[in-house]
Amino acid sequence: MTRASGALRFALFVSAALGIALTLSACVTGEVEPVATPTSSRPTPTPTPTPTADPELVPGGTAGQNRPYLEFVVNRLLETTPQPASLAIVDTLVAAGFDRAAMQVTADTTRVGDPADSILFSVLIDGQCLLGQIAQGTLQTELADVLGSGRCLVGRTVSLD
Repeated sequence: MTRASGALRFALFVSAALGIALTLSACVTGEVEPVATPTSSRPTPTPTPTPTADPELVPGGTAGQNRPYLEFVVNRLLETTPQPASLAIVDTLVAAGFDRAAMQVTADTTRVGDPADSILFSVLIDGQCLLGQIAQGTLQTELADVLGSGRCLVGRTVSLD
């Protein structure tokens, strides 16, 4: 290998390295190009809250149809009176449009006069029992079949006469 060919190789090596360095420096200019993110052409709809109306009595409706209304009425009573008397529950339901003759309720006191832990009540509607239980200021409801006796509750209930 001659001195001239070695120099030529060196020159080619330096020029190739310089070309690579220039190419790489052009790629890294310090400026970051923004990356386009896809956007929807349609605006996102803002949900409009729908006003919820208070439930209403469904005259001639089923026990299931009237359950939300019974819950609404009794829960309003519980807001002011967390442990209502048995007859107060019945009177509240009658004032709300339920039939007194279709109701049953257990006593709000035990046989020895202590406050009952819970009060059970029912409304017989269209051949089905709408049952309610109030305990510690909370209402639970359930739908059930009518008993063989034609009633909804078993045991001692309060006279509604």
